[in-house]
Amino acid sequence: MSSVGSSCSTVDSPRPPRRVPKMVDSMKASTPGTRLPFRRGSVEYCLGTEADHEAVYQTLLHVFHGPDREAYLGALNDPAYRPDQRLLVKVDGRVVSHVHLTEREIRYGSVKLTMNGVMWVGTLPEYRGLGFAQNLMRLADERSRATGAVVQALTTGMPQFYRPLGWGVCGRQTYGLTLSRNLPQVSDGVVEGKGGGWHVRPWRQVELGDLMRLYDVQYESTTGSVFRSEEYWRWLIGRRYAHVIWVACQGEAVRGYAFVKDHRVLETAFDPAHPQALRALLGRIRAEALERAYPEVIVHAPVDHPVLDVYRTTSGRVFDQDSVDGQVSMYHVPDVGRFLKAILPELNLRASHAGIASPLELGVTAGDQRWLIHIEGKSSRVEPDKLSRRHLTLSPASFVRLVMGHTGVDAAAAEENFSASTATALDAARILFPVQPIWRSPLDSATA
Repeated sequence: MSSVGSSCSTVDSPRPPRRVPKMVDSMKASTPGTRLPFRRGSVEYCLGTEADHEAVYQTLLHVFHGPDREAYLGALNDPAYRPDQRLLVKVDGRVVSHVHLTEREIRYGSVKLTMNGVMWVGTLPEYRGLGFAQNLMRLADERSRATGAVVQALTTGMPQFYRPLGWGVCGRQTYGLTLSRNLPQVSDGVVEGKGGGWHVRPWRQVELGDLMRLYDVQYESTTGSVFRSEEYWRWLIGRRYAHVIWVACQGEAVRGYAFVKDHRVLETAFDPAHPQALRALLGRIRAEALERAYPEVIVHAPVDHPVLDVYRTTSGRVFDQDSVDGQVSMYHVPDVGRFLKAILPELNLRASHAGIASPLELGVTAGDQRWLIHIEGKSSRVEPDKLSRRHLTLSPASFVRLVMGHTGVDAAAAEENFSASTATALDAARILFPVQPIWRSPLDSATA
């Protein structure tokens, strides 16, 4: 979750300079000449500590009118959480602006990328218009580079705030919607199939390993899906985003699961060798939805998930769009070179699968950075401050949309500040950066 406030109404002095302020742990960094709405005071950009938790909570309540205390305390139990993941602005010791950087790992083809989820970006109303939130976002870039994160992600209703900072709308909002009665009808969730009967029931704690295995099988090729450790799984389930977790069993073997919250299926996965598990799950979801008088059932899934094919065949609708209810997903690359080096093994595989026998080169200029991608098997490399005859020039926002697979190079060519040196540069980009689904489960996007 991410948000920023509108401008403050009365500020006599100009905004602070656009340079990134120095972040300190305990020493105050004053900004002389900045007049605050009510009184002058020292401004400190700092990392959070355990002592800041209550003050941060009060600030979030004033800015967002949430979260509730139970949800806030639950977030502190994230196995990857550290207080210094919070970037703060304090005025006379009071927390007036805040950004939280979660730490996750996501899939990008065959490689694993470290990611910062940017959460709870906000400033108290009386301190807006002074550039605090923008400065914190610039500090978030520095923090990501220092901690090794190669990509950042957030969900927001204010993309216009982030675009000038190099963020691009990236990752489509994909879900299916159908009438409850149109879902596959299975009496009490029980079906007969090869290998014995099926039954759908609430999950048991001892079946966590089955959920982990099914998730990895279902989403192993989904860009943006989060790697989940056992500790993270236990914490995620403990957040109680779903009112029930159904499992489809063949005998005692768990073949599929579904996280359900009211009339929404937040996440579902099944063993591809047992497609009947999906039918059994949907039959149980149908029965519960009708019992609870929900006329429609929504399922969240990447566009290539088989559950959406079921929705299409039941007179349902599948939505695949940038924005839902005004909310969009955005990504940002703080360090272009580090990102390209991290994805180099996957780019090598893509070139190999495309049957490229000779070396493949593509230069990229993103903002004020230039990099040369050289694909040649074990000799593949990324070189700074170099370009080849084949090269692309594009904005940081267009760069992240292209390399993550949100838009292909042909769509990127229509965006502002894009240029390609040759037609072969476009051909190379089509091989290295094809369009692909980008998806994070609602279970993860709520915490990342």
